Amino acid sequence: MSAKAWVLIVDDQRELREFLRYTLKDKYAVAVAGEAEEAIKYMTDYQVDLVLLDFNMPKMDGLTALKEIKKIRPDTEVIMMTGYAPPDTRKEALESGAFAFFMKPFDIDELLKTINEALKKCNLRTMSETTIDKK
Repeated sequence: MSAKAWVLIVDDQRELREFLRYTLKDKYAVAVAGEAEEAIKYMTDYQVDLVLLDFNMPKMDGLTALKEIKKIRPDTEVIMMTGYAPPDTRKEALESGAFAFFMKPFDIDELLKTINEALKKCNLRTMSETTIDKK
């Protein structure tokens, strides 16, 4: 039996954090953070497979957090979410390493499908690295 993938949900809206935690908890190991700084601290201490990251947060915005997360854990996949963002934000987020970018409110089924795709990519990369290490 394989271990559950770790998902970190980062959003300053408590209701959304709890909704996503409840939705994901049976399939994944889930942690939550209410602000970007808390998430970055968590990322330095723990290996996380996927981050669901809000763009608009107090103090540090999601794009800055994305760049910090990618510095700490380059192989962690990040899915950005936002209710509002300037036009070039999506492009900049994807160029900075985001796996996907969702506008709120989003279709939960589409988000779940994208989470699966991101974690498959993560698993393929891990399997590839394991195979290379064994050679």
